[in-house]
Amino acid sequence: MESNISAPFNSVKEAATRYMNFITPSVYIEEYDPKKLEEQAATLKKELILKERETVDVLQELDSTGRIVEDLKSRLKEEESKVKIVSDREENESQVTRLNVLKPLRDDFVFYPSSNPGKVLMELKQAKLNLIKLSYDVAGRRAFVESLKKKLKKERIELEKTRERLTLNCWKKSSLKEELNRIRLRLHVAKGSEIKYALDDPFDFTREMQRMIAKSEHFRKIGEAARSELFRTMSEIEETKMSIRTSEIWLDAARKMKEASNAAEAVALSEINALSNQNHEEITLSIEEYTALTRKARDAEEQSKKRVVDAMLEVDRAMLSKIRISKREEEATEDVKTNKKALEEALERVEAANREKVAVEEALRKLKFDGHKSRSSRHNRAKFKNSSSRRRDSRLLDVNGLDLVNEETKLVSKPSQSIGQILRGELLAPQEIEVGMPKERNSVQLGQIICKKDDDPSFDIKLDAENCKKQISSKRKNFGIAKTALFLIKRLKKKNQPTLKRQPTLKSWLQ
Repeated sequence: MESNISAPFNSVKEAATRYMNFITPSVYIEEYDPKKLEEQAATLKKELILKERETVDVLQELDSTGRIVEDLKSRLKEEESKVKIVSDREENESQVTRLNVLKPLRDDFVFYPSSNPGKVLMELKQAKLNLIKLSYDVAGRRAFVESLKKKLKKERIELEKTRERLTLNCWKKSSLKEELNRIRLRLHVAKGSEIKYALDDPFDFTREMQRMIAKSEHFRKIGEAARSELFRTMSEIEETKMSIRTSEIWLDAARKMKEASNAAEAVALSEINALSNQNHEEITLSIEEYTALTRKARDAEEQSKKRVVDAMLEVDRAMLSKIRISKREEEATEDVKTNKKALEEALERVEAANREKVAVEEALRKLKFDGHKSRSSRHNRAKFKNSSSRRRDSRLLDVNGLDLVNEETKLVSKPSQSIGQILRGELLAPQEIEVGMPKERNSVQLGQIICKKDDDPSFDIKLDAENCKKQISSKRKNFGIAKTALFLIKRLKKKNQPTLKRQPTLKSWLQ
């Protein structure tokens, strides 16, 4: 007969994994993709660059409109000076016609006053219409300035809100950094003591650390983007202030124009009153003087018409520039709104990342708790009862020389097996395991094998009778673990002969 003395298990852990179906706990942690967030940040940066270029173009156009307004002011001043000169000449001519009464060449020639006062009345009506238009323009510009002031107030309030949000984000960022440092310290401590028992893969915690570091970098990038957007909104607000200043300059120019037109209207009304109060007397003029006066009147009418047409064209140009500026301002306000929405979305993403961080921390805590449980269960399975001097009990060893009994054993979720059952499972043939052994069969306990004397032939006969009833297998021919157990028991017998007589059964040890 050949005896197989090789150890079936290298450690208690292997036996536990084979017979107790031990499963290490595993925790699923959701992965967080930073690539999508980086792509979104890049798109937002591109959109902001485009908006900055558009604002620069708007500023350039505002500067050009300011220059045009200044040119219009200079032209209006020149025209006012020319109108004053023409009015002075007409007054001089009227005085000459009143005072100097010339004798006609012929006695029969009688000259009635010309139709110049009617034309003057028409010009005055046109001037009144122009004044009414200018007053409407001034009212519209005032309303525009008031609306711009209201928009400035709203933007200031929104700026304060964004500043408060930025302060909150900075505080959250600092708190997240502190928490990350704490988690790093905890992970370093856990690697030394708990991670060996909690997880089979020691790289899981390193992966989690890398994820947390990536999240912190992502939060830092989000904070920088929010700061840049705040600076851009501040620049846009300054641009709106400049536009309000230019509109105020336009209002001042319109007021001056209105005052000049009022003065011209007063002069024209005085002339009309003088003409109406003048008695219609017969005046005799020569043909040459009459032709000269008519030419001068026609030239003055043509010049006044040209000036009115030029002034109307300039007013139309100013209105068009005003409409363009208003459209650009509306576009700028829409861009500010979109930027604010982007800021709000970024803040929501930061909050979602914080929530994910909290979930990761909870998962780590669960892992630590499970690690404590698994470690305590493994230590309890590895410990067995030791013999004490007071009770005078013998010490029981397994095949590898380890203690198989411990005083402080804890319950496990699955039912524990005794060493005798394990040895029986090794001695059974695979056919007997598949069919299943009957419940009421004569089983030999390990205590009976230990208590057997060296010169007891009856015990050997019983064993031979029971072995004949069973089927012969390959494991049973070599006797495997049974021979090694008997070999160890005989060695213990020689050392402790008095104690072996009182050796209890395996059930009493395990109870």
